[in-house]
Amino acid sequence: MKRTNFTQLILLFSILFQTSACGQTKSELTWPNGAKAAICLTYDDGLSNHVNTVGPMLKKYNFKATFYPTLASSSIYDEMDKWKLLAQDGHELGNHTLYHPCQKSKPGMGWLKDYQDLDQYSIEQLLEEIQLANSFLSALDGKKNRTFAYPCAHYYAGGVNYKDSINEYASAARGSSEDQELVKSPTEIDIYNVPSWAPNNHKADDLIAYIEKVIENNSFSTFTFHGIGAEDMIVSKEDHEEMLKYLDAHRDEIWVTTFKEATDYLRSQQIKN
Repeated sequence: MKRTNFTQLILLFSILFQTSACGQTKSELTWPNGAKAAICLTYDDGLSNHVNTVGPMLKKYNFKATFYPTLASSSIYDEMDKWKLLAQDGHELGNHTLYHPCQKSKPGMGWLKDYQDLDQYSIEQLLEEIQLANSFLSALDGKKNRTFAYPCAHYYAGGVNYKDSINEYASAARGSSEDQELVKSPTEIDIYNVPSWAPNNHKADDLIAYIEKVIENNSFSTFTFHGIGAEDMIVSKEDHEEMLKYLDAHRDEIWVTTFKEATDYLRSQQIKN
């Protein structure tokens, strides 16, 4: 009888231990200030509306965002002082290469000029372009460390995957898709291919619904915006501002910050787990 009781005690202890371990796993990752999730607002290609429309709008609601300018953009040349001021206001300037090379062999890439064809690049050529972009951006904001956004979310230069080489030039990297990817657990997110949804003529309700999905999953994601009220892949100024109003009203639930700050934090938490 004593033997049976001892066996039962061991079994009970084992179950309690496993329950405790499971509880630790489920607690997984916490976000700053008690937030349930995190999201980054990112803006691609260095468009004029980024410094003239988006910057002032973000300032109004006191949000910091990440801008990924293609450095051959005319706005970088014509409005350089405004881009410097954007960085001084606490926004991140990330690397999006000089010429925005994408794979011309992919569907829908007919707009690419021949010199932008990533299929014709060598890995060395691409990495030199990324390094030069880092140097240029450093002249704008004085920073040495930054993140990267894959142009067109394409990772192959001359048929070779360059994603594994990017960690020499960036602390993290963002992907992108016009289709909403499955919202992952934060512990499963690849720091060098963080998911991002690129809205295209979507309304405020669509943007807010995506944020709510991220909150519901206690996760982390990003928006890839392009034209706000102008230029390409447009989201209207009104819809963009409605999204900012929603984020402002839900600061206790979602942490809005730059991509660098969010991924630095995420990396530290993934290491713990």
